Order: sequence, then structure tokens, then C-alpha cells
Amino acid sequence: MTGDCGPNARPTRHAMALVIEDPESAGKTPRWLLVRRPDDDPDLPGVWGLPAGSHADGEADRALVRRIGREKLGVETEDLGRLSEGQLERPGYRLEMRLHAARIAAGEPRVPQSVPGVTQYSEWGWKPSVELRHGADRGSLCCRLALDVAAASGE
Repeated sequence: MTGDCGPNARPTRHAMALVIEDPESAGKTPRWLLVRRPDDDPDLPGVWGLPAGSHADGEADRALVRRIGREKLGVETEDLGRLSEGQLERPGYRLEMRLHAARIAAGEPRVPQSVPGVTQYSEWGWKPSVELRHGADRGSLCCRLALDVAAASGE
């Protein structure tokens, strides 16, 4: 987290979520790689969403895309560019999130990974974007941003 200036400022957490489209869904209803958060997750227990991670100090977007792939999914990912961004007030901090398109460059997703200190997912699957509605209703910023992108593209 980074801090804002001033006595009443809230810390800001910078994060990114990835929209990874299933290459097998080309020409059909698009399916995205969705992940299920663990049941003991403090913010969104058991909710399906997008693979995501927080920026380390000074970490570039491309580097974070690669790190999310390795640490959360066990694959090599490639950044295809920013789709959207938004922010949300959470208890104790402001969440600022960028939504990026990405692709799997190498490997097959596997969860959970054995990386300590980061949220590990309990399941993954190729699913239509409508599956993100429950997460958006529960307060997931990445789900809300992704649904907005899907609606804008006619999904």
C-alpha cells in the first residue's frame, strides 16, 4: 500500500486483475479464466472472480501481469493492454484497480500454487463473463470492471 498525504488520508492499494480469454472460445460466446477465492478469504470468501494481484513498490504493469500468472496460476502470461480501471473504498483503504487483457503464453493453469503470502485460489475454470455477477454484487471491483467491459463489447 502507498499512503496519501494529509492527516485524514487513507492508504491506497494498487492492484490489477486479468481478463484471459479462452482461445478455444474464438467465434463463440467468449469464456474467461475465472478463479474461486478460498472460503477463508477475508474480503470475498468463495467468490469467483478474475486472477488478480497487488503492485509491489515500483513494479510495472507488465511485470505484475507476469507475476500474477506465475504466482497465482503457475503459467507464463503476456500483457495485452489495459481495458479499464476503477476504485473502491474498502474498510481502512482505497482500492485502485486496473483491468488488463492478458493471454497464457506457456503452461496450463494449476491452483493453488505454493507461493506464501499471496491469496491462492481454490479452483479455476473457463466461464462466461456472466458468472462474475455474484462477485460484483458482493463488492468485487474486478468483477464489476470486467462486467462493464463485457457489456461494452456486447457480451
